[in-house]
Amino acid sequence: MGNKNTFYRILKLDKSIYSELIVNSSSIQKAVGIWIASYLVSYVAIFTLFEDFINLLRSNLSLLASGLPEGSLLELKILISDLEVAFNSESTFEGLLNTLVSSLFSGLIGVGFIFIVCKYLFRKEPNFIQIIIITGFASVTGLLNIPILFIDSFGLKLMIVFISSIYGLICLGSGLKQVYYLRNIETILLVLGGSIASTFFLEGF
Repeated sequence: MGNKNTFYRILKLDKSIYSELIVNSSSIQKAVGIWIASYLVSYVAIFTLFEDFINLLRSNLSLLASGLPEGSLLELKILISDLEVAFNSESTFEGLLNTLVSSLFSGLIGVGFIFIVCKYLFRKEPNFIQIIIITGFASVTGLLNIPILFIDSFGLKLMIVFISSIYGLICLGSGLKQVYYLRNIETILLVLGGSIASTFFLEGF
């Protein structure tokens, strides 16, 4: 099964693709590789979007100044400066590496949440490695952010990031439902719960 065909079947929510992937001995390595590649693409895309947002604020500062009190304008300038500092610190190689490691751990927290809830609340027989495979291949939607690197429109970039993020959750839910025969409500709870658990870890980190 070629990678292009696999990605296509995942994106079109094929009804048997994940069941085939979890029994393939090489799937765990591919899943981790896809997750890292998708993360790096999404990281660069989001930071491009973030940089565009800062530039948008800066370029429209004169327009905003006319409708804001002096105190609010000063706060806005400070906010822009703080955003630039945060952007510069995170755009370094060290910042990228730190974020990659923390995101990897947050992803494992999400996988752990799905495993525990699936096993002890929904009374299924989940496998931790299988959930990693499902999560890794579902993250292929992050590669849909590649066009952001070649687009100038801020609104279009924002829309692409939003759609790819939502579709990633849909692909994850599709995989979990397919492999563990979950009901719709169970699938929704696992996907949202896993995402929230990962987010809380990142904020704490």
